Amino acid sequence: MRLIPPRWGLPRSRKHAVIAAVAMMPALVACNGAGAPVVLPPRSPAATSAASTTPRVSLPQQQVTAAFNGYNDALREAERSRNASEAASLLRPFLSASQIVGTVQTMTSVWASGEVFIGQDVVHILGVTVRGATAFVHDCEDTSSAGLENVATGQVVPGSTGIPHLNLVTRLGLVGGHWLVQSQVIEDVPCAA
Repeated sequence: MRLIPPRWGLPRSRKHAVIAAVAMMPALVACNGAGAPVVLPPRSPAATSAASTTPRVSLPQQQVTAAFNGYNDALREAERSRNASEAASLLRPFLSASQIVGTVQTMTSVWASGEVFIGQDVVHILGVTVRGATAFVHDCEDTSSAGLENVATGQVVPGSTGIPHLNLVTRLGLVGGHWLVQSQVIEDVPCAA
């Protein structure tokens, strides 16, 4: 196992939203067919007002997953910003303060060398564990299409792309009511999504 700072070169894919929309399409098409009318029971005014005022409660695992996904989205936007202060602002809600400076410095050195971040990775969360104020997200990422590109030549920087089965464990901490990424560890063995 090797301890690394939060990853800086692997943007997150939005593929999941497309898959969900495609999966729902047959059901939506079926709803437009001429089926038998359905009569629903009348709703009482008390049920209507209770439903609208009841706060939605999420489980700690759902909160951690949302924070992890938010971090990946913010990281991708920070990488593409090509601006240190904007990158820090984007990462601040999702990354522990002790990690922001190093992560932004890494991005800045990449930009200064005439390179930009390219591609998308695909995140496959295998499990989420919450122990008090500490949580771990274990995922198997396909980072093989993410890497760096030389701005002058438009060519992918040799050796900068990832691997198809990156076995990654992300540690998050609960700070001021928010889950923040604290560190990431790459496990030496490949994973299977």
